[in-house]
Parts: sequence; C-alpha cells; structure tokens
Amino acid sequence: MKKLDLERFQKSRDSQVEAGRYRFTLRRPTQLDIIRMEGGNLSIEVACRHYVGWDKVLESDLLPGGDPEPVDFDSDLFALWIADKPDLWGAVVKGVVDAVRAHEEAAENRGNV
Repeated sequence: MKKLDLERFQKSRDSQVEAGRYRFTLRRPTQLDIIRMEGGNLSIEVACRHYVGWDKVLESDLLPGGDPEPVDFDSDLFALWIADKPDLWGAVVKGVVDAVRAHEEAAENRGNV
C-alpha cells in the first residue's frame, strides 16, 4: 500500500496568488473551514489564515529603511503587514474564493460531489 505524507497532501491544496508585484502561496481552505466562515462572508482576517508563503517580499517592504533582501514567510507577520495594505485585500480574498471554486468544480467534474 502506498503511503502519502502530510506535507505532500497539504501541498496539493496550494496555489499561487498574484497581488500587485507580490506572489503569495495560498493553501485552499477545507470544506470544514468553509462551513465555519460566518454567513459565507470572507474577511481579510479569515483569508490571511490560509496563506502559507510569499515571494518577492523584501525587508524594505516591511520596514522603513529595511534591506532590499527577501524575508522568510511568517503567518503572523503576513497578517499584520496585509492589514496595512488595503490595495492588496481584494486579491488576497479573491485568491481564497477562486481556490475554493476551482476545487468544487474539479470535484464535480470527477463526480466527487
């Protein structure tokens, strides 16, 4: 019997979201996550919980006078930084919505509804 590790399973739910000049890695919410979203409303705070990585984010993007060097992803730092970036909110929320819709469509096409 083949063994599937958790990391590979989780990565299968990942997708890339472009927002401005940045690229974020989104991990699609599970169906349980979706049910827990109050009234189907997806706030920026809830959307941020599903992001697990970023590219092209530099220290100078995060700190005035910071170095122009890439910064490792941290989920708490991401949420705080995005809270001050209303120009990125739409893309961050839309990324989650699009990932959920794509998963649902793929499941329907496979007959896994």
